[in-house]
Amino acid sequence: MAIFQTRAVFLAGFTSLLLAANVAVAAESKPVAYAIVEVDVRQPEPFAKEFFPVVAKVFAAAGATFVVKPSAPVAVDDIPPKRVAILRFDSVDQATATFASQAYRDARKIGDQYASFRIFIVQSTSP
Repeated sequence: MAIFQTRAVFLAGFTSLLLAANVAVAAESKPVAYAIVEVDVRQPEPFAKEFFPVVAKVFAAAGATFVVKPSAPVAVDDIPPKRVAILRFDSVDQATATFASQAYRDARKIGDQYASFRIFIVQSTSP
């Protein structure tokens, strides 16, 4: 009897997880945008202490989330950038507005002292 109760509890928990996953997938049905940020950091310490906390607040205030914080990519073809960050936005408009905002431009003035950037925005596709 205990085995059946354990299985019932497991199945109930597993079903709850599947339902939560379906809700998450349904919420993602609208295309989102990703900003791919290539970063060549010349001065790592001031970049990490002076720039990153400021720009992270700008992104958080805009509703963006880091999918990948600045980190070294693994090369597959050719020479990769030194660091890559990926941010998720609710839309391309939200992403472009964030990068065009005064708050981002002010943060970028700090970042430009310590790194160079290439930024691309892409929209997700439906499965």
